[in-house]
Amino acid sequence: MATAEPIYQLATPVKVYDNIRTVEAQLRNCKIESLPERYVWPAEAVENPKPVNDEAVAKEEAQNLSIPVVDLAEIDGASEEVRGKIARAMGKACEEWGFFQVINTGIPTTVMDDVNKSAREFFALPVEQMEKATEPPGKPLMGYGGRLSFLSSKVPWVEYLGEFHTPEPGVEALAKNVWEDGNPKFCKAITDYCNSLEQLGLLILELLAESLNLPKDTYSQHFDKNSNYLGSWRFNYYTPCPKATQTVGQGPHSDPDALTILRQDQVAGLQVRKGNTWVTVEPLPGAFVVNVGDFLQAWSNDRFPSVEHRAFVNEKTDRLSIVYFMSPPPMLNIEAPSGLIGENQQSVFRTFTYAEYLGIMFKNRVTGDFSKKALDFMRRGTEAAN
Repeated sequence: MATAEPIYQLATPVKVYDNIRTVEAQLRNCKIESLPERYVWPAEAVENPKPVNDEAVAKEEAQNLSIPVVDLAEIDGASEEVRGKIARAMGKACEEWGFFQVINTGIPTTVMDDVNKSAREFFALPVEQMEKATEPPGKPLMGYGGRLSFLSSKVPWVEYLGEFHTPEPGVEALAKNVWEDGNPKFCKAITDYCNSLEQLGLLILELLAESLNLPKDTYSQHFDKNSNYLGSWRFNYYTPCPKATQTVGQGPHSDPDALTILRQDQVAGLQVRKGNTWVTVEPLPGAFVVNVGDFLQAWSNDRFPSVEHRAFVNEKTDRLSIVYFMSPPPMLNIEAPSGLIGENQQSVFRTFTYAEYLGIMFKNRVTGDFSKKALDFMRRGTEAAN
């Protein structure tokens, strides 16, 4: 659908599984009694480990944890002092959490409302019509996904719709496959939203560079319209699951991009790992959740960690999140700026490209390995990096 070529090709699935809506209906109508095994996750992925031995203390600690909130209300026309204060707050959040919520972004409410309506309009369609947006098997996580047939185990309970926004927007081609008229209103809502998130992302990347005492365009220069950076959007729709305690909407993982900006609805479900516990990201009206991706971790010379996170599903209530991913150009060499490397020292990670990293990551994930092995593989001192 989009003209952007996939960086990594997945093999054609050997077996095509039922759509998740079919599975949900079978469970509710008692046509099947148990959740199909491919959706069942191990206990450690579903449960919340206690940070200490004393359960009461553990509960209290978890309740007192919340990810930082960064307010951008004063950023427009801010003095150097005010801008520096915001940059330092954002940098501190990334160093300590790898996540933060950002409020007062200036993005119009209408832009957020329109894309939310468009997402729900799509997921209200009959399965047969939604599946007209299915991409070829070799293009992972683009188009519509309700079967995830490339996974045989550790399958998340989620449907998605996604496409590239840059370098070549794919939404119009996608929409023409779903609606006869191409649904211009749907396309405009997504385009306006992505354009707004792109500008927000550029600002965040500038502020993060400044927090590290680097030139503000250190990272952002690689994400303008002429750089061929990979910007993509995705709707994640978590339909209610009758066996919600046995599965997850997203298993524990870190994101493979540079920066992720997510808008969640008012149903909580996103959790972030902090030490040995999981902290729920409470929805804030008008807020966006921002997290560091694996690439920015390497790019910051390990200063900003890309932190594991997961999503839960609900037995009775659906949940929607709308995500914008900012990934560097596929062949850009990623190496830490010299300003982050001590005298007579080397960077923590060897130089590598996004394409190289994704190849390793996808090979791991199709086997059910969602760990950070792909990024760790790029660390100096590993066999491949010597």
